[in-house]
Amino acid sequence: AVVSTQSTGTYKANAQLRSKILTHFGIEQILNAVEESRPNLKIKALGLLRNILSDKEEVDRLMMVHGSSVLSTLVPLLSPVMELSEEEQEQVLCVFINIAGGEMSRDLLMAREDLLMCLLEFLCHSNSQLQIAATTCVGQMAVHDERSEGRHAKFRRMGHFAQLQSLLSARPEVSDRAKIALQYFRIE
Repeated sequence: AVVSTQSTGTYKANAQLRSKILTHFGIEQILNAVEESRPNLKIKALGLLRNILSDKEEVDRLMMVHGSSVLSTLVPLLSPVMELSEEEQEQVLCVFINIAGGEMSRDLLMAREDLLMCLLEFLCHSNSQLQIAATTCVGQMAVHDERSEGRHAKFRRMGHFAQLQSLLSARPEVSDRAKIALQYFRIE
């Protein structure tokens, strides 16, 4: 399930453990594992990356250094051409949820029109878990701060806001997440 504890051994791990993992493996090796063709390894690598990016204070620091590599690896994975399983797609979306927790990192995500279009497609997906993950990600990116007005305008212009509104009549677990995400658009 979205935003649930995965058995990667580092979920909500302390900063010291995350630092040791990054020092030992390095972000590039983790990203190489994310591109692996074996689904089990890909899922574990995505979970590891997700967990490394779980500390909001560290997200911006890591993304300022490695953001280009992270995004150039992850965004294409959401393309229909990649034919990832829904579990793999959900893990990728969960990594983006964590990245969106960083104040400066939101701007990196918002600059990727291809990512924003993928998120819009996942808001319309038939799988409710993927809808929830996309809704949570858009909500994280829409969080109110000094730059949120521009992000909100872009989401409205691209159709995310309207799609979130349409999700209010979806299954309760999806509509609940849509309500939360839409609250950020009402705080101006």
